[in-house]
Amino acid sequence: MNDQNLYYYLSQLQQQMNQLHDHINSLEARLKQIEQSSSNKTNIEKLEYHFDQLKIERLDGTLHIGVTPDELQQMDDFSLPLQQSMPPTIQEEINQYMENEIPSYIQELEQEYQHSLDNQFRQALIDDIKKQLPQRIEYYQQANMPPNQLHQHVTSNVKNEMIQGLRKWFTQHSKKE
Repeated sequence: MNDQNLYYYLSQLQQQMNQLHDHINSLEARLKQIEQSSSNKTNIEKLEYHFDQLKIERLDGTLHIGVTPDELQQMDDFSLPLQQSMPPTIQEEINQYMENEIPSYIQELEQEYQHSLDNQFRQALIDDIKKQLPQRIEYYQQANMPPNQLHQHVTSNVKNEMIQGLRKWFTQHSKKE
């Protein structure tokens, strides 16, 4: 290879390196521009809330509406301390009643109507009642009552409904025999 070819080859390499260097610089400038524009501005097109489709049994945490992620990081903790002894919820109280009282009540009905059930069928009855509880609680919560009386109103009516439903079931099934 002679000197002239070597010089031409080196000049071609130098020209290609300069083009690549310019291209890298333009890409870096575009990247900086994109980073600056995205960090300064959060754009949320459309939010759709479908709270009616949620089934929430327990809700904890903090909800910040209208706060951007940057503001959230700068925010102190504004949460309220949890109360140590909260009264049981209606659902908890009725579930406890289901576990403690209903099995013995079913046994009383079995003796009264002389209609004995096996454990599996007894559990199926209890499970069926449990499936219906959320709708029944919701139904009684719609009553137009003072808040301090609503809890008692709902629990007593749901408990009475369970007792009456079980009694009716045993009455109907004892007539079939």
